[in-house]
Amino acid sequence: FGSSARAPTTFGSRPDLLLGCRAAPAGRRRRASLDDMLASVAVRYLPDDFVKTSATGGAFTVVAWVFMLCAFAGELQSFFFNQSFSTTMMLDRRDGDKLQINFDVDLYDIECRNLQVIVFAQNSEERLSTAAQDFWLRSIDAKGRTFGMALKPNEPTDAEVRGEADHDKSMEKLIKEDGKAELDSDWADSHDGFHHSSFEHVIQAHDYTFINFFAGWCGHCRQFSPQWEALANKTNGEGDTPPQLFTDRDGVERRVRLIKVNCVDFQTICREKGVDAYPMLRLYKGDGSFSLFEGKRDEAEIVRWIERTIKMKSYGWADNHEAFERGCNAKGRLLVPRVPGRLELQAGGGDQALNPRMTNVSHLVKHLSFSDPEDGRYHRKSWAGLPPDVVRHLSPLDGKGFVTEEFHQAYIHDLKVVSTVSTRGQTSYQFHHHRRVSTVPEDEIPQAKFHFDIEPFSIWVKADSKKWYDFCTSLLAILGGAYVTMRLMAHCSLGVLAALWHLMPRSKPAAGALDDGGPHWSQ
Repeated sequence: FGSSARAPTTFGSRPDLLLGCRAAPAGRRRRASLDDMLASVAVRYLPDDFVKTSATGGAFTVVAWVFMLCAFAGELQSFFFNQSFSTTMMLDRRDGDKLQINFDVDLYDIECRNLQVIVFAQNSEERLSTAAQDFWLRSIDAKGRTFGMALKPNEPTDAEVRGEADHDKSMEKLIKEDGKAELDSDWADSHDGFHHSSFEHVIQAHDYTFINFFAGWCGHCRQFSPQWEALANKTNGEGDTPPQLFTDRDGVERRVRLIKVNCVDFQTICREKGVDAYPMLRLYKGDGSFSLFEGKRDEAEIVRWIERTIKMKSYGWADNHEAFERGCNAKGRLLVPRVPGRLELQAGGGDQALNPRMTNVSHLVKHLSFSDPEDGRYHRKSWAGLPPDVVRHLSPLDGKGFVTEEFHQAYIHDLKVVSTVSTRGQTSYQFHHHRRVSTVPEDEIPQAKFHFDIEPFSIWVKADSKKWYDFCTSLLAILGGAYVTMRLMAHCSLGVLAALWHLMPRSKPAAGALDDGGPHWSQ
């Protein structure tokens, strides 16, 4: 009891200690219980996904996080890097009167000497005046590889200039070795006192040699003989009569030596040269190439034909004339009036007469486009700022070949050209292409033609950038949608598992055993 009597005396002297020691734990307990009560109330209104944990929920949480991170990265890329475009159509803003055509085309079976690049007015044969032309012709081999020097039309090469001097030296050397009389003599008889050892020397010793291949038994040859003799005397120059001179396209006067060859006495020579009909008239050039006369065998007609043929000779004296027996690459640009027209890669008009029945104008378009004159050589610079779908239509023919399957055929190209203004304000030209195969008459040389028509409207390209608030809205929508989708999938998964649980058969407990309420699976 003493202890009980002293107790009030002891704590009574320090009532603050008694109150303080008992008040602190009670306050903490009250605050903790208040917090627990508030938490329990809040939990009632939260989804179960936030207050319950399960393996299924954890798996779906990981999937949701991965999906939302990928969606966030994709949205960022779309906002900063991807760009969409819209187009507007209006009347053509271009008020200039010139258009530049850029081309790079291979013709597989037309030599450069027989190729011209011309622009005609649409549906007529009127040639459009070109304000400027800057293109080259270059020979290609059977595999389409270019070789030799690139030539501008009517422009002699250094090799041709050197070939002229070499040809003169060769003529002097042959005359010194074989003698001028031997080289100028007719091959009419194998027993005429001349050696007639080299037909090639005869060709090389003259600028041009007009050969009459004949046979003594041929009636046409005997009928043509008087006219040939008169023509030979006039052209070769006999006695005091000077030889007749013919001017080529370079303005140089050339001599033509007329010689006849008896194909009965010189069968080997005629067989080697492919002579299979009489009389056959060929104009040989000093480099070994020749042109065949197929007109009326009349003196005046033959002279006119020789004049025309030599007038077109402008490729000098090549060491290997067969180097030209290939195709041709035409590459460059033309500045033409800004009106509908026709670009034509014209076969013919060179120094050879083409056979219409054998002319093949199959071609490969390496590049074809249109541009403004100020773009010049760097016409692709105006393509910057255009979407890929538009760029594909600026030169849709690039890399495409057009090969005809039969003779007397040619590809005709129809192009609808539309000016297009980029986001930078630069003008380029899209075009739509249609092709067709045209069959030409047998006596007409087929031609590769590109008809172009300029539409009176322009297409303006505008970049559509994404606003920051659109980006935020899309991002929140993606995140919210991901959460809702994953929650639904989790609920569905749990529901399916619970249904399967109740449907599975269970084994009954053995007699006398206690049932613990757990599942009993049948064996």
